[in-house]
Amino acid sequence: MKHARGQVYLVDDDPDIRRSIASILASVGYSISAFATAEEFLKEEAISEPHCLIADLLLPGMTGLSLCRRVAETNPACGFILISGNADIASAVAAIRLGAFDVLEKPFGREKLLAALHDAFEKTTARCHVREEEDAAWARFEKLTSRERDVFSMVAAGQPTKTIARNCGISTRTVDVHRSRILQKLQIESPTQLAHLIAILDRARPARDQNPTSERRRGLSG
Repeated sequence: MKHARGQVYLVDDDPDIRRSIASILASVGYSISAFATAEEFLKEEAISEPHCLIADLLLPGMTGLSLCRRVAETNPACGFILISGNADIASAVAAIRLGAFDVLEKPFGREKLLAALHDAFEKTTARCHVREEEDAAWARFEKLTSRERDVFSMVAAGQPTKTIARNCGISTRTVDVHRSRILQKLQIESPTQLAHLIAILDRARPARDQNPTSERRRGLSG
């Protein structure tokens, strides 16, 4: 189910803080799920649409920083913000390096919280759109045969048909046949679309080469 402003998960062991933040966010249309510990939150079923986690830095058990590390590794649809009554510089820097959109020091005002959350949702939504674009491009690319991928790589490198034919040990006519099939499978109708697709694949390749079977759900294992 889609919510007017988006789904927010709140993790803080202080019930008064949970009630206060939940009340503020609910008043402007966010859907709130609140938890006292990171372990409780991790039992929640992950959602695929962009959402946000607000977590206290010094939670009992798994800390907020460790929780955000887990989220950063397993759920790109989740943006996160850390809150703390006594955050130190090292912890704040570590959080930002993990991908936190903000580290808010308690007590913080309503407007500061809402601004941070709005920013987190905007950036997380943009990140998800990029990921969806990459997934769609790779789904089309994976339809190519091994030979077609070789030809595609040479086309992407700007090699002319005669050079591709010589490198592959095939005729120029066969190269043209491969090229036609490649364009059909990739749903390419113009040189501009081809260039755009090549750029997307190049952008996505390092992450996929590093972790080609990465789990995109939150994951409950230690």
